[in-house]
Amino acid sequence: MEFPDYSILLVDDEAPVLSSLRRLMRPLKCNLHTAESAASALEILEQHPVDLVISDMRMPEVSGDQLLAEVAQRWPDTERVVMTGYSDTQSAIDAINKGRISRFMTKPWDDSEVLKVVQKSFELAELRRKNELLEHQNEEKQKRLEQLNATLEKKVEQRTRQLQESNRKLVSSYRAIVRMFSAMIARRMGQKAEEGIKLNKLFVAVAKQAKLDEQQLKQLYYAWQLRNLGKLSFDDELLKPAYIEMAPEQQRRYQQHPLLAHASMVLVRPLYAAGEIIRQHKEYLDGSGYPKGLEQDQIAYSAQILCVVNDFVELVNGRYQEHALSTEDALNYLQSYASERYNPAVVAMLGKALSQLSKEGDALQDRVIRSSDMEVGMKLSRDMLTDEGVLLLSAGFILDEISIQRIREMEINLSEILEIFVEH
Repeated sequence: MEFPDYSILLVDDEAPVLSSLRRLMRPLKCNLHTAESAASALEILEQHPVDLVISDMRMPEVSGDQLLAEVAQRWPDTERVVMTGYSDTQSAIDAINKGRISRFMTKPWDDSEVLKVVQKSFELAELRRKNELLEHQNEEKQKRLEQLNATLEKKVEQRTRQLQESNRKLVSSYRAIVRMFSAMIARRMGQKAEEGIKLNKLFVAVAKQAKLDEQQLKQLYYAWQLRNLGKLSFDDELLKPAYIEMAPEQQRRYQQHPLLAHASMVLVRPLYAAGEIIRQHKEYLDGSGYPKGLEQDQIAYSAQILCVVNDFVELVNGRYQEHALSTEDALNYLQSYASERYNPAVVAMLGKALSQLSKEGDALQDRVIRSSDMEVGMKLSRDMLTDEGVLLLSAGFILDEISIQRIREMEINLSEILEIFVEH
């Protein structure tokens, strides 16, 4: 891949090292700066925007971690990586713990590892830029939302009037309405496009096993696309934390989202049935769900299907519990509650669809292991992060003897038990 819009600064007091790294980076087509001292590096940073700094640890006058500490303070959005010999590994770990660097690489380096780190850093820089744009857009939306009436009833009334007007204008093209709101919801929830495509395939694979007629399938799919519509009016206070981490008052407000979505859709006739499904999709068979505490036959079959797949997604994405679950653990969670909360037949359909799609590469299927269970050849299904969110290894990395040993050493040094997601 080429990154002409991104820049990197290489810092090392040895000119041959800089020359080697410069040649290694050349295929990336990025803007490349080099410096042989910390002072020169700071001068470059003051004159040019830089997305990534890779610095040697041991340099005369000012060490690499000292340089990167100043970079962290003055240019916090710049990714910071240090290169170090094995003897300085502990110093690098200390720098990670203090937030001065994002990660470290050892000398001599592996070319493919260096390129992977650079590519990942540029991808993170791209995400930051997109997030800045989204934050600006959200600020504009927030300004408009602040003009709405303070009470929930008035907000629902105004949203209903807006949808009524939209329905009159788009009565012949309500599918476009679904696509439009689905895209808005995905952006608000921070869902990536490729993730959305795979989740849609998984849901369709489950729904097709349910032996519903064409109209029922269509309304169920619309419900899947719009199930989070009621969350659009929520602020980050309700959207960012996992459900079980919310305070009781936050949970009560959050539990209104199926009703908010239903109220927004009730007067759009082509979406009426989908709205009814959404209103019930967080109800559980044992009556422990919300917003009405319905039980068993009071809950429509289509809503039971949506409930199972939606809860599976929230468990895997970390939207329900404090930590994200592997697909294996999420499925086991649903199966353990199948006779109480969930329709067992639907849970079985989900397991079948997940297994089939994972074989075709259209669905994630993974499990969580301890470092003691790691084996050579295992492939990471998700990024390996510290508790503070520091990236240690990227998704797709294949474990070898060296990386396994370093991960175990890292756990000891960081006093953490890492979550290691591997492909099933």
